[in-house]
Amino acid sequence: MKGIQQFRKNKHGFLLVDAMIGVLVVAIGLAALAALYTYGIGVMVSADRQEKAVQIAAEKIELLKAADGHSSSDIRTIVGVINAAENNKIYQDGIEYQIHAEGGNNSLSGGYLGDDNLYPVKLTVNWSDPRPQQLTLETYILTND
Repeated sequence: MKGIQQFRKNKHGFLLVDAMIGVLVVAIGLAALAALYTYGIGVMVSADRQEKAVQIAAEKIELLKAADGHSSSDIRTIVGVINAAENNKIYQDGIEYQIHAEGGNNSLSGGYLGDDNLYPVKLTVNWSDPRPQQLTLETYILTND
């Protein structure tokens, strides 16, 4: 019996050290979760801005696709309208999206060697998030020439 009492006497403060280690482990885990949460919020905001850039580019592509069946000069005119200073910037949620359209055989990456009735168009959207970001969409528009 004396042995057990002697054993218990020497273990004073053991629970305090256990509690301190437990609190430290929980604090490290919570700090890691907080860092992961803030990183996730940043990724979500970046994805939202990229989605807005895709929507802007898709709107401009639809504007170009409305010229299906027209002449390539009509499409070049629309490309010029998109690139005009008053039309090539859109502000959404405090972010400036800059739009640039390019048309013709040299506009697509890798060139175009196909049907002469298809007019290639490349549309680029740039924005800062806070780093510069870029999105490019490429398509073909049917012409009558």
